[in-house]
Amino acid sequence: MEISVLRLGQIGTNCYIFRKEGAHKCGVVDPGDQGEQVARWLVDKGLEAEAVLLTHGHFDHILGIPGLREEWPDLLVYCHPADVGEGDTANVFGASFPTVRSFGGVTPYKEGDVIQVAGIDVEVLETPGHTPGSVTLRAEDVLFTGDTLFEGSMGRTDLPGGDEKTIMKSLKRLGELEGDYKVLPGHEGRSTLERERKSNYCLKAAMGR
Repeated sequence: MEISVLRLGQIGTNCYIFRKEGAHKCGVVDPGDQGEQVARWLVDKGLEAEAVLLTHGHFDHILGIPGLREEWPDLLVYCHPADVGEGDTANVFGASFPTVRSFGGVTPYKEGDVIQVAGIDVEVLETPGHTPGSVTLRAEDVLFTGDTLFEGSMGRTDLPGGDEKTIMKSLKRLGELEGDYKVLPGHEGRSTLERERKSNYCLKAAMGR
């Protein structure tokens, strides 16, 4: 599996592009902003986006969807139902942002679902705590952890819908997965699960509970 990362928006969200080696179609994880630029980047490389997979519904992970759909109007967008939003906007940091629901055409996924994107099986692991509908996406030897598990830390829980006890349970679940995985988080650098088991205080604390 080939994976590229684009850092998007003012917060520098990691948007991941994954595909089978040499394949034409690809999946997009968390297009946080600048969707038109992402679409142009893909087209310039001869790639076609088959689906968008969201780890959660915060604005800094979703704002690129409209721009991608300008290029691919029928682009599938997957999101956990708990994170699509109750209306068309949500207030975060004192500002109003569109919700996933506002984009329309959202396909729900949940715990245990396995969807095939660009010929790659992606399994949904529910890992709430940062948001009620946060998920980790497992594809081959990779975990797309969104804002649940970071290199050396974990996602914040002080935003609406966040819960510290819940995210600690989610971290424990990830830490107890068998074997090692590449950890590709929603922000900052990548890591491995084994490295985080040894050095991430938050993960170690969660596993000790």
